[in-house]
Amino acid sequence: MIVFLLPNPWGPALIAVALLGVAAVAGFLGGVAKLAAVTTGPLLVAVVLVQGLFYTGNETPLIVFGPVTFWEEGPYYGLLVYFRVLAVVCAVLIMVFSTYPKTMMVAFIDKGLSPKLAYVFMASLQFIPDMQRRARAIIEAQQARGLDLEANIWSRFQALLAMMIPLLTGALISVETRSLALEARGGVRSHLIEVPDSATDRVIRWSMAAIVVLVAVWRIVL
Repeated sequence: MIVFLLPNPWGPALIAVALLGVAAVAGFLGGVAKLAAVTTGPLLVAVVLVQGLFYTGNETPLIVFGPVTFWEEGPYYGLLVYFRVLAVVCAVLIMVFSTYPKTMMVAFIDKGLSPKLAYVFMASLQFIPDMQRRARAIIEAQQARGLDLEANIWSRFQALLAMMIPLLTGALISVETRSLALEARGGVRSHLIEVPDSATDRVIRWSMAAIVVLVAVWRIVL
């Protein structure tokens, strides 16, 4: 929320750098930085070019090439959009790398979220990793049976079919298994995982909320 309240790109940029510092301290800077670069890199080029040419607030010509004018105000606004998105992506990636989905689901339920919504949220986070693990297992099994993944295009297409059929079948079986498990649950819900809510956690949460309010008041007064 703060990055969307700040009026210039340097505030969101500093927040993004701070988030990368948090990832470095936690030990997964490489994964966060790589995914953030892959996700937002094309956006940087696109948004700077588009805003430099078509931003409605353009007034100062920067580069004139025949009938095409690249303005000064557009790239500045484009950087603002990019660093906002970069900060949000870094924050989400840190959450994904640092938080076990089942722990998050239990914490949501403890805070009053509907168990059905919490399960949908957890299942969406686990869907892609589960599919990746299942795909790797299928590829390794097919290679053990002699499947060549480095042959011509037709052979690669056949390899794709050989992987997709058991992958989709396994996904459908997994969905049915989960639905049966949910139907078999009793009326009283309990958790194997207990998520403590320490004083430090509460201080951090309330501090973040206070900072958001202060930044919003500052923007209104400014």
